[in-house]
Amino acid sequence: MKRNGLFRRGFLLAAALASTGCSDSLDDGQTPINLAPPSLAEAQLSLQRIDQLYESDPAAALDATQKLRPKLDELNNLVARVEMAPAHFVEFYDVQPGGLLVVERGPVEDGRFLRDQEGADRSAVALYRRLTGGATPPDALVRAESRREAPEDFHLPAWDAAVPSLDYSEGFAPDPGAQTGDSVTQSWTSDQGPLWRDSACYKWGEFFDCLPNRTGNGAASRNAKTAFIQAAPYRGSLRLQLSYDNVARGAWAVFAGEMASYWWHSASYWACPGGQACGVQEYYIRNHRWDVLDADGDGYHLTWAFRSNCNWISCDTPPF
Repeated sequence: MKRNGLFRRGFLLAAALASTGCSDSLDDGQTPINLAPPSLAEAQLSLQRIDQLYESDPAAALDATQKLRPKLDELNNLVARVEMAPAHFVEFYDVQPGGLLVVERGPVEDGRFLRDQEGADRSAVALYRRLTGGATPPDALVRAESRREAPEDFHLPAWDAAVPSLDYSEGFAPDPGAQTGDSVTQSWTSDQGPLWRDSACYKWGEFFDCLPNRTGNGAASRNAKTAFIQAAPYRGSLRLQLSYDNVARGAWAVFAGEMASYWWHSASYWACPGGQACGVQEYYIRNHRWDVLDADGDGYHLTWAFRSNCNWISCDTPPF
């Protein structure tokens, strides 16, 4: 077990991408940024270019991200979005062939709308109804939640040997301009590492870590049923990538002043003889991986956790 602190579920401000079919140019005369990428791999290249642009022109980078957002929503398989406040959203992604990914993203000063126990309720459809005051959920969300894979072996879930991986290209990232404080009502700062550790880090799980004041790229992976991550850049921007069974399934940009929180589970199946719908379900144990990219020279707080030693009902509980 890996432990290095505490965590709590926050909110995500990941700029999920899409496109208006146009391109934005970098000021240095390079090829225009592709804001209508046809694939996730090409969208990742667009995010890299936006990260470069952010260093010289943050306003232009944010504008390009907004223009890219609809296309990346499509590539990331967004199935529902609820706007809780201006520029603050709860989003639902159908990470096929994996399960649903629930994200909250918004400015740090907004606080958060998802409760810590929200994941334990398990039903994304019920969560959507609660957040919208009873609105009818989109058909795509209902279908995503009701989909169950045929079990490969109804006696046992697919299981591979756990192969944890964690690597960071750099380490501590102080910010000389940071101000002290005992609460976060605006953007996180570098000197709030202890506060991040005490109030924002995951506390437990089969594999978890608390990493305040980081810089550079990094990755964490684990064969698990559910996976959680939260990131808050205080200098620069970074790209979060989600992979399932060693294939990239989604990518988001997160900028200074934003906070990103994700909860994600494997595909599920009926844990009954013959795969019958007997009311007992379980998540497969699959490889989940988070990557922090385009973060060289940037500063951010990070925490993540993976859960596998649990049953279907309890695996969705955030490990605070």
